[in-house]
Amino acid sequence: MGITHTPITRIFVDFAVTPGEKFDLPSNEAHHIFKVLRARNGDTFEVSDVARRLYAAEVRGNREIVALEELSAPGGEDAGITLYQAVPKGQRMDLVVEKATELGAKNITPLVTEHSVVEPGGNKVERWRRLAEAAARQSLQLRVPEIGGPVSFAQALREVGESSGVLLHNDEDLPSLESVIVEPPVSLFVGPEGGWSEEELRFAEEAGLASAQLGPYRLRSETAGMIAVARAQAALERSGKRL
Repeated sequence: MGITHTPITRIFVDFAVTPGEKFDLPSNEAHHIFKVLRARNGDTFEVSDVARRLYAAEVRGNREIVALEELSAPGGEDAGITLYQAVPKGQRMDLVVEKATELGAKNITPLVTEHSVVEPGGNKVERWRRLAEAAARQSLQLRVPEIGGPVSFAQALREVGESSGVLLHNDEDLPSLESVIVEPPVSLFVGPEGGWSEEELRFAEEAGLASAQLGPYRLRSETAGMIAVARAQAALERSGKRL
């Protein structure tokens, strides 16, 4: 079976989709399909399911949704990158969430550090989740990254566990990010404009995090976050070590 119409959008669901069967849309996706895009009978769209498989689906009578066929999904492998980002001033975190999503980050977690000047509330987290969903849709990702609630630096270190954690620090004597990435999953720690405290650097070392730098220039926190994800993604692609 081939699709006869250009898909109007891509949506994401947390359950398995089966070709030929009807399924219900999550409320947020139903709103996007019917209220925002004003879908009509016969319109088709793409749906990425819980297993990150991609399908074509069609709107039928009485707003029924039917899965048509599985589609090829290039880039289906996951690099397994988590970004722990100290929240910058203003709305710069919006840009970090959007671009890190486009670059394929699996998780993005707001980080509260000793030199942080912003402690995000629940409303901001919900906005970042909406931005991540929109960015995943636009960039044809197969899933929306998880946007966690804000965590302290100590809590983040506990969460990393056995994954390859890398603390980014502006020190010319440190190795490059690419040289310390071994295999996924990778957790990237990006600090605030004021940098890491001496105690945080000590805690990171005791927790087994590698330290790395992104080059000779002093980058804004939000710039460092986006570049770190891009470079980690490229390093894992070159090595062929993806989840």
